[in-house]
Amino acid sequence: MIKCVGFDEAADFNTGSGGTAGAYGQNAGIFPPSGTSDYTRATRDTSVRASGNSALKFTIPANSGSDSSGSYFTNFSKDLSVQFGENAEFFVQWRQRFSPEFLNTKYAGGGGWKQVIIGAGDTPGSWQNSCTALETVVQNTYHRGFPVMYNSCTGSASHGPYNAFEEPFGTYDFKLQNARPAPYCLYSQSGTGYFAPNGNCFGYVANEWMTFQVRIKTGPRVGDEYRDSYVTLWVAREGKASEPVFTWGPYNLSAGSSTENLKFGKIWLLPYNTGKSASTTNPTAYTWYDELIISRSRIADPL
Repeated sequence: MIKCVGFDEAADFNTGSGGTAGAYGQNAGIFPPSGTSDYTRATRDTSVRASGNSALKFTIPANSGSDSSGSYFTNFSKDLSVQFGENAEFFVQWRQRFSPEFLNTKYAGGGGWKQVIIGAGDTPGSWQNSCTALETVVQNTYHRGFPVMYNSCTGSASHGPYNAFEEPFGTYDFKLQNARPAPYCLYSQSGTGYFAPNGNCFGYVANEWMTFQVRIKTGPRVGDEYRDSYVTLWVAREGKASEPVFTWGPYNLSAGSSTENLKFGKIWLLPYNTGKSASTTNPTAYTWYDELIISRSRIADPL
């Protein structure tokens, strides 16, 4: 195991020196929503937790924009020595809980809320934000009600930015979760239902601690890409074994320019929802995170 964040200690909720910068420039911590110093939206919750003393709670206010709640970030190691470039493999697992209001609201203008961004790690003297060439994202795109994935904030030789992991199926269709068995999880099911009995997408469930695990296996670096890489996503309902949702690859993950020498080494937890209208009033909603683990090997299900 490389790192485990239990969100059990006050130090896990570092907000830096205050102000709108939050924990900017530090190894880990919390940012308030952009342009604010409001630290009431990403907080420590001692009453709702998967284990230990507490969990990280995000509040999505009734009227809030894209960056409704701020974000939490952490590098893979305190000394920045643990990062993954070409021909490497690592795993990221976290527990997450969703309020019914969060899952049931289709936020006006929003493209769908993110869960996690796995991206470029900091280096001495260089602090990386969440939008990098490497970013590999799990997101509830278009509020469909199930996790999908995409790669890169910039694009690279093989594909553009925000490249969705959508596998062609038949002549005109796509698998939106390509590891799901028949009747699959298809783009065409949007009119008749993504879930049983018509579809087989693995959806979110309210009021329980779901488990998500991402595996990234990079190939050799060629130009601005990690060629022939693989990305896997497993998801589990509380108390049940995980199931494969994505088995993606071989795929060319964006790597950024060789002069930048970006490597995977930082994680962002956040409910960011691009385009979300701040003028539309919605029910106040919540999502919680706990038991964030980074490892060089597959992490066991928390059964």
